[in-house]
Amino acid sequence: MKRLLILIILLFSLNVQSQCVQGESATMTPIGPYQSGDVVLVNYTLNNFVHLNVNWIHAFQINLGSGWASVTPTVAPISPGGLGGWIWDIQHTFPSGLNFGPGWRFANILFPNWGTSYQGPFNLSFTLVVDQTCTPDDLSVSINVYGDCLTGGWSNGACCVDPPYGIYNGVVQNPAILTSNINHY
Repeated sequence: MKRLLILIILLFSLNVQSQCVQGESATMTPIGPYQSGDVVLVNYTLNNFVHLNVNWIHAFQINLGSGWASVTPTVAPISPGGLGGWIWDIQHTFPSGLNFGPGWRFANILFPNWGTSYQGPFNLSFTLVVDQTCTPDDLSVSINVYGDCLTGGWSNGACCVDPPYGIYNGVVQNPAILTSNINHY
């Protein structure tokens, strides 16, 4: 009986400490490796955002390596029934001091620093262009999902601090430079 009670307490404590982000996936088209000038479409899905301590989803930040020349929003997430909408932002500072961007953040009409109560699924996409370079620059891509507790709009206990979701990890592939033979006479 004592073991069962310890197991129940352990499971309850693990559940209380669980993270908010559940079920992430992504695709990149075309599939890498990538060369200078390549245009890549990234599709990302978050199946569910758990409202731990009434923490609502507030932002999707896109983290890019130095080898990407540009990022362009393609499809914004939706939030059915939410009072507000998702906006694309290159740079924004949240009340908590979190420096955000690029990515989508939820603009709640009634409570400006709150997220949306919608739990998912969330689908979004963006286009990337590989920079013109002759060096193997970093082409990593990841996404951070932030709740309004982390951004400073809500404070009701523990915030979700989910790690970034890694989408791609590679470098610019530079084609070999072909030269003709050199003859010395």
